[in-house]
Amino acid sequence: MKMGLGRRVACAASILWLAAANAEVGAPGANSAESPGEVFVTATRVPQPVDMALEPIIVIDRSELENSLALDIGNVLQFKPGLDIARTGGPGQPLSLFIRGANSDQSIVMIDGVRINSGTVGLAPLQNLAPDLFERIEIVEGPRSTIYGTDAIGGVVNLITRTGGYSGLDAQLSYGRYDTASALVDGVYSGAAGSAEAIVEGQRSSGFPPFTGDTQAAAYRNLSGLASASTKLGRFDLGAFYWWSDATTDYANPVYNDDFSAFTGFTPASEHFFNSALAAHAGAEMTDVWHVLLTLSHIVIDLRQQQVPDYDLTERDWADLQNDVTLPGRVSQHITFGAILTNEHTDSLSFGTFYGVGFHTQTYYAQDQLEFGASRLLLAAGEYHHPAFGNHATWNLEYGYSLTPDLLLIGSAGTAFRAPSSTDRFGFGGNPDLLPESSRNFELGVKARIAAAQELTFAAFQDTITDLIEFVPNPENLVYGGENENVDRARIRGLEAAWTLTTDEWSLSASASLQDPRDLTTEAHLLRRTRQSFAVRGARNFGPSSIGIELLQAGPRPDLDVVTGAPVTDGGYLLASAYAKLVISSAWSITGRLDNALDRHYQLANGYNTAGRSASISVKYQLR
Repeated sequence: MKMGLGRRVACAASILWLAAANAEVGAPGANSAESPGEVFVTATRVPQPVDMALEPIIVIDRSELENSLALDIGNVLQFKPGLDIARTGGPGQPLSLFIRGANSDQSIVMIDGVRINSGTVGLAPLQNLAPDLFERIEIVEGPRSTIYGTDAIGGVVNLITRTGGYSGLDAQLSYGRYDTASALVDGVYSGAAGSAEAIVEGQRSSGFPPFTGDTQAAAYRNLSGLASASTKLGRFDLGAFYWWSDATTDYANPVYNDDFSAFTGFTPASEHFFNSALAAHAGAEMTDVWHVLLTLSHIVIDLRQQQVPDYDLTERDWADLQNDVTLPGRVSQHITFGAILTNEHTDSLSFGTFYGVGFHTQTYYAQDQLEFGASRLLLAAGEYHHPAFGNHATWNLEYGYSLTPDLLLIGSAGTAFRAPSSTDRFGFGGNPDLLPESSRNFELGVKARIAAAQELTFAAFQDTITDLIEFVPNPENLVYGGENENVDRARIRGLEAAWTLTTDEWSLSASASLQDPRDLTTEAHLLRRTRQSFAVRGARNFGPSSIGIELLQAGPRPDLDVVTGAPVTDGGYLLASAYAKLVISSAWSITGRLDNALDRHYQLANGYNTAGRSASISVKYQLR
């Protein structure tokens, strides 16, 4: 259940005391003044320049988050080819993320390296994550289960909090179509003793009808915030953060006649979310070559229906002990090893089916990064233990060769898995004997620097997923009419390419994704995933002011009719957005944005509406 304020403070104090007692700066993925935007940490748990990473990565920086004027990170991720968003309505309505064609529950979402996926259905509350709370977003595509554990088949999304920087106070007010408004206050302190930041943002929107054919708008309200702090005590670097989101979303339930043969209308409903993550870390240089980092966290993902007693609750305690050993020499070597221990409890009541289950899991990982001459090599192995199905091993092998100082050739292979969720095992059609879903990935890539300001990347990959969990009808099952089983197989093949140009005045990029996410059992295209998507983004700076445009062309995607369940195809679409930021003085700035400028009608999930042409404006005051 929700933690009271006193319990939160006591828990934070306990975590900090334990961290200090155990002994680099920041949790995995933590940002600092010494970690600028071009340094990427999620792929290997070790800071590395983006252009030197062997992994396919996407970085969304602070300016892009600010200029988006988005209520949630789904609207930001939507403009990245290879990331498919399925949204069942407007602000606050559930949304799903498909990375490189993998299922929506086959990717991890983290805040500073702390997983916030629920243990019930496996999804993260993306619709309640306000972009203004974070410094940047790092996305790793491909298998990462070896170092992060279960679910990292499609990839990892890591939201990085802000620490350090200038002391001061920010206040921001925004307003746009659908009576959408937000107010934010952000206070930062940075001094010799350390740094601290506290952000609170209130959001609300009258929304629009989620279902096609409905006339009742669905309102959304969200109060969220993030507090973080870091300091140095002797040889210890300590830090902590607390994120929460308290949201209420209205929606509509479709109503059918007694035998479900005819649709009769909609009935209003609402649900309440409370999500939080409390984490603390401590790091220390044990010797000249050995660094230790301990991170402890507690997360709550709580969803309550307002008109019926249904709910989903996840509480997870998590400990991650990471060791880094750097061995200089002719062969430069960086060894990372450690363990992740979790204690998770899930409770759910859905359509009359109840379960409550608790369990412990362990992940042990070891990674070796070597650099010799023009070659770079990564070797990694992981072992995951779950009390229901025992051990599951994964591995990664990556090799890069610098053909020239500006041309890097990459080849990689790896495995990943997704442990069955509590709902898979004990919910509707639950089967406690399910095995993990497993994947095997192969990839070839190129990273090239063209002159000083341009970069070009290319990747070709194939991901084969086995033991996919599906509901299999069985009339002998008198309770559910069937059962979840490991019966399906999928194969995803794809090509990705991106070009960027960055100067003091211009920021231009073009990217494309071609993919074939296919069910090998039926040869059908996987639902709600496009075969092709293309994006162009351009920004022009005029001193501190700027203007920019974004274009996204997404192809058709297969889906199921929301009423009949019959196969359908949602059409492709072209989205165009533009923004202008005017810095009036050192304290005042105004940003205006126009989304869906062409007023396209499109669907991200069959039968559900999306926003039409929408204008918004934001006024920001900075006291430095």
